Amino acid sequence: MKSTPIELKYIFVIILAFASGVTYAQGRFKQGDEFQRQVNTKSNCVLQRGSQTLRVGSVSIVVKTYKVTDASERGASFTITTDKLIDTINAMNQDLVYNSGKPADPNSVIQVGLQKMFHNQSIVSVNNKGEILNLKRPAVANDTLLSFAGIQPERLSPGTTIQLMVDFPVGITLKKGYSWKVTTSSAETNYTVYAISSTTTVVTYKTSVLGGSLNSRINGSILIDNNTGVILKRYSQSVSTGYEMVNGIVYTATRRTAVTEICNKK
Repeated sequence: MKSTPIELKYIFVIILAFASGVTYAQGRFKQGDEFQRQVNTKSNCVLQRGSQTLRVGSVSIVVKTYKVTDASERGASFTITTDKLIDTINAMNQDLVYNSGKPADPNSVIQVGLQKMFHNQSIVSVNNKGEILNLKRPAVANDTLLSFAGIQPERLSPGTTIQLMVDFPVGITLKKGYSWKVTTSSAETNYTVYAISSTTTVVTYKTSVLGGSLNSRINGSILIDNNTGVILKRYSQSVSTGYEMVNGIVYTATRRTAVTEICNKK
């Protein structure tokens, strides 16, 4: 049976898409590649319990290196190292400053806790979509400590996307103005392609996180490398309301957070 011109056209498109996908996977990372990711976070939180009010402000800088230790058309393996951590916390008109370049105060529970994060290494294997397949990591920092310090946690777990990358495909398949929605059991995110070129894509997004101790509304934008899917720049603002626990005591909480993220290939 002969193929019609329309059928041949569709076959050609499928072959072209398959070929470009293979090239995309193979060209994504090379062994020895290193990416330095810096996350700057500014957070202000108001905690209330009856007539008691606690105001906590923080500014943090976290720098991590993602080194590619293995790469193939199927995916890659990364060693993630925390190179730098600076955190300033203001509470009750007092400042606590932690700098990973200096020894931690052994009498400060917060500084000792943050010190454990410094030079921590995680080993992560991902598929060609950036989804985590396997990981080996040290003990995870206490969520309460990270929340109090205003530090954005790095969620590493099988099936999730490594935070260096976006969890959706980019490239010629996307067009300016295109929008889509992703819904999970706890969050809903609406994405829109704001701008696109041959090398990068800018996507804006709005996320609603509901059902946890804190409900959040997040607005942000992402600059993405089309070849690797790596997030070159990200900016977001969020407002969270709900409950937080401090030293075993539950407070109502309102938190405002601004995050700037920059990633460069070393």
